[in-house]
Amino acid sequence: MAACIAAIGSVLLAVGCGESPPAPPAAPAPARPAAQAAPAAQPPTVAEPETYTYNPAGRRDPFRSLIITGGKKNVEFLPPLQRREVSELKFVAVVWGNLGTYGMIEMPDGKGYAVRVGTRVGPNHGVVKRITAKDLTVLERYVDFFGETRTREVVLELRTREEGLE
Repeated sequence: MAACIAAIGSVLLAVGCGESPPAPPAAPAPARPAAQAAPAAQPPTVAEPETYTYNPAGRRDPFRSLIITGGKKNVEFLPPLQRREVSELKFVAVVWGNLGTYGMIEMPDGKGYAVRVGTRVGPNHGVVKRITAKDLTVLERYVDFFGETRTREVVLELRTREEGLE
């Protein structure tokens, strides 16, 4: 047993000391027949680099913000409730519950959304201010002709059964 341990120890010592086994001899290169002469050395050819030009036609500027468009309203990136003017929306229901009061708003395409106080509505940064049993009030900021920022309240009245649903 002691002889086995001594043999393993000497092998590990030899490997650990950096001794490496000898490299195998390299294979000799095959001889060419006399009929095949080595080709004449030609200078290496350099491939011309491809030139690329960027054509921005029909593409958006990658350095412009997707949200801020410099005065123009880019509604394609807004949530559905902020894409339409407040005057285009219909207030169709009020929902009371343990989680608070919600108003149901119908879009022109017939889709409905639940809103509560603080929900943003309309492209002019309108915010739902109040929900009552008869109406929903949206506070909307806008810039008038003189460049002054003003606020207005848009009141959406609840549609009753007597008025009929369209």
